[in-house]
Amino acid sequence: MRKIFLLRGAPGCGKSSFIARHHLQPYAISRDSVRLLLADLTVYYDKKTKSLHEVVPRYVTEQTEKMVDDLVEHKMKHGETVIVDGTHITPEKIEHFKPWVDKYRYELFVVDLMQNTSLDGLLKRNQTRMHYDWVKPAVIKKMYEDYEANPEVPDWAYRILPHEMDHALSQREKNLDHFAHVICVPDKVKAEDFPHVHISNFYFSFNDEFNQKYGSYRNVISLGKTREEVVKDFRLPFFVFKFHHKHFLISAYPIRNEMLDPIKKVKGVWHYSTGLYNVGDFVQEFPENEHPHVHQFNLSKIDATRLLHIW
Repeated sequence: MRKIFLLRGAPGCGKSSFIARHHLQPYAISRDSVRLLLADLTVYYDKKTKSLHEVVPRYVTEQTEKMVDDLVEHKMKHGETVIVDGTHITPEKIEHFKPWVDKYRYELFVVDLMQNTSLDGLLKRNQTRMHYDWVKPAVIKKMYEDYEANPEVPDWAYRILPHEMDHALSQREKNLDHFAHVICVPDKVKAEDFPHVHISNFYFSFNDEFNQKYGSYRNVISLGKTREEVVKDFRLPFFVFKFHHKHFLISAYPIRNEMLDPIKKVKGVWHYSTGLYNVGDFVQEFPENEHPHVHQFNLSKIDATRLLHIW
């Protein structure tokens, strides 16, 4: 639900093209764009080719990194999907994001654009780039060698290839067929009416008192009713699941088809394309679709004082 993507690759590997091809510009934080906000281009003379290139001066590097960090944390603090356009070649550059991943409960994906990319190909593409896109060949060679020496990512992160981006942006349904019952605890159910929590059942809760008592159990999911609960308290805004061979979604309010599409079926499991929406968007009260794509149980439509058994 909360996801940050780091693009990984040397200059010329196709990071900008990847962002444009997947229409990710509104979500991407680009170090090059930040550098250009901080400094005008300056002229560099390349002795080998005896030509001039306009480049971004290096004196803004430290301030650029600070601004990128501030932007990334700001978006993560608000539950946004984050895409960071940068090289992220060495493991230390990826580890840099670990404190925020833990603090804001994110999943981190490294989109590896270096696979099947040769040094010769990078250098040739670099020679066709214009203006500030051009990079010193020695820099590209060093990045390529660093990648070859450290191709893996930290074990807490997920390495994906470019064609796996759409899959990573989707929400996979949970199969609850092995549970005997699925029970929802609305927000106004009294403590004396709470169900006996048993390992053979699965529970969804909108109830603060029930969450305090049983929220740490592995078979209990706390769902948010407000943006505050979803963004700052890290509660899930919705949950998609399969039970008795039917597909369900449970949330505080009906979620529109547009926010779930396209729904893909992979080896019998449904995947909902929800990754680019802010988590707070799912607790807005939109008009319900006339024909919902999936069977929904919503807190706004049930008796908030009684337990709901989903069969």
